[in-house]
Amino acid sequence: MLQRKVIAICVCAFLLTLPGIAGGQEQKSIIASASGAGTLRLGKEKFKVHAVVVKLLEDGKAEINLITDITIFIAAAWSRKDAASRTIDLTTTDTKMEGGGQLSLRDDGKSIAGLKLEVFNRISGKTVTVDFVAK
Repeated sequence: MLQRKVIAICVCAFLLTLPGIAGGQEQKSIIASASGAGTLRLGKEKFKVHAVVVKLLEDGKAEINLITDITIFIAAAWSRKDAASRTIDLTTTDTKMEGGGQLSLRDDGKSIAGLKLEVFNRISGKTVTVDFVAK
């Protein structure tokens, strides 16, 4: 009888550690930046994009900074099909904006190859379009 209790306790302890093991395999934060050339269209206005800085946080949130003559910040959520994928899907999380795009990483998985976004600003009624390619 004592042996059954010991086995039951060991099995329970093992099962309780499984969520911790699985949690350790979740997405990690990535901070990536790149200089390059691109365009940002804000309605009829057009700006040259000189650099992009993207923070992909562990909790699935993303912070996108577009460096042009002005600096644009976009809050988003990010996801990818698997850890090996170099394409990251972005969706805006701001209630005043709707849309998203894709961030492409280089083979090292830490630097930006390109960024494409299309976001509609509900307040101004303008669409923000970004097409950026890193050098």
